[in-house]
Amino acid sequence: MEMIRIADMLATMNTWEKSGVRVPFSITWITSNEELGTGGERITLEKAVLVGSAKSKSEKRNPNHYENYTRNIRAEEGDRIMKVHVPLIRRFNGKRVIL
Repeated sequence: MEMIRIADMLATMNTWEKSGVRVPFSITWITSNEELGTGGERITLEKAVLVGSAKSKSEKRNPNHYENYTRNIRAEEGDRIMKVHVPLIRRFNGKRVIL
């Protein structure tokens, strides 16, 4: 099975097509919510895109994605935004994610 490093995966997630839209990717990750003590569900999206940027300009609430090692994604044709913890991503574009 092919593998991809986390750094390469994050760079690929952040790519844009010439038309100005994000390049879609497939992703599988494990859910986790420490505040609620829930998680462990495996979720796969065949066509997902990264939402927003790593640095929020909002003064109300900055999600600090780099510090928290999270990213917001959504299904390419959907509108529900999901927070993904980068270390819990298992597959990206059919490749196993490694450090």
